Amino acid sequence: MKICFVGPASSAHIKKWCNWFAANGHEIHVISFAPGEIEKVTIHHIAVDVDANGSDIEKLKYLFTGKKIKTIIEDIKPDIVNVHYATSYGVATALSGIKGYILSVWGSDIYEFPRKSFAHRVLLKYSLKKAVRLFSTSKAMADEAAKYTNRSFDITPFGVDVELFSPCKRTRHTDLPFIIGTVKGLSDKYGIRDILEAASIIKKQGVPIELRIAGKGPQEDEYRNLANELGISDITKWLGFISQKSAAIEWANMDVAIIPSIEESFGVSAVEAQSCGTPVIISDIPGLKEATKPEETSIVVKRNSSYEIADAVKRLYINKDYREKMGKEGRKYVLENYEINKCFQKIQVLFEEITHNTYFAS
Repeated sequence: MKICFVGPASSAHIKKWCNWFAANGHEIHVISFAPGEIEKVTIHHIAVDVDANGSDIEKLKYLFTGKKIKTIIEDIKPDIVNVHYATSYGVATALSGIKGYILSVWGSDIYEFPRKSFAHRVLLKYSLKKAVRLFSTSKAMADEAAKYTNRSFDITPFGVDVELFSPCKRTRHTDLPFIIGTVKGLSDKYGIRDILEAASIIKKQGVPIELRIAGKGPQEDEYRNLANELGISDITKWLGFISQKSAAIEWANMDVAIIPSIEESFGVSAVEAQSCGTPVIISDIPGLKEATKPEETSIVVKRNSSYEIADAVKRLYINKDYREKMGKEGRKYVLENYEINKCFQKIQVLFEEITHNTYFAS
């Protein structure tokens, strides 16, 4: 098939889709507002003078790119057009006049964008209406999107490379210190503050822990200062942004992974940690619970509860057999449900089904 993705070429998410389909013999194109390079993929860059973190007024420029998107698609003549992100890319494509495309929702376009104003909700509803099929990475996000459309979604979960994210990446030869941590953006929405406060509680209880936090974000300085105030700077390692290969090593070498997000469309980090044979502590939000098997591969705590996180860590620290069993069950759960090839093969079948029933025209 000739597949055209419409989305940011710089995104690791888009790259994962492109790499898998290109490796499986498909011709891949990407129409992107951001420059980028992806091996064996043709990038069609539409330059838009917009800061991705800029104001919504500035981002209105995206809506005037429809004609260019349409021209590129008509030139490519793809079998499948899959637009990623319901707002900027989704609305621009909806306005282009192209028909028969698939829209994949991401997360912030469903959980954050429509809450800004009535106008934002109208744009999202319009975007969801115009696509011929709708994809969501989780049932939880599809349920949230149901507030803005009565159409059904195909569930296309994030898969992980189980050879990369594997227990064999563990290099530790000792049980102490007891390592806990996360690989997430440094923002309150990912529960980083709760992790730091939980680490302080655990340290005071005499547990010999080390806290490892990988990621970058807008609240990094604030969190570093908080770690100082809590008296845990000596046990906290700030790793900054790390590659997927490094993330696999980090997850595998943790005794417990902590992912207490306040809101998240799907827990891909939880899937990565489980794939490495590491038990996870997650908050009680649907997207994370869907990515794990609560009480068998994960312990679920109330969101914004550092005390419950600390209790869960202590429970796993004390009971090594339970911890190891949970890790093995997590690996098994990922192999059965989120192995990357199985996930993309399902999407490939959907693409093949859709290409026989759609067309791209004005």
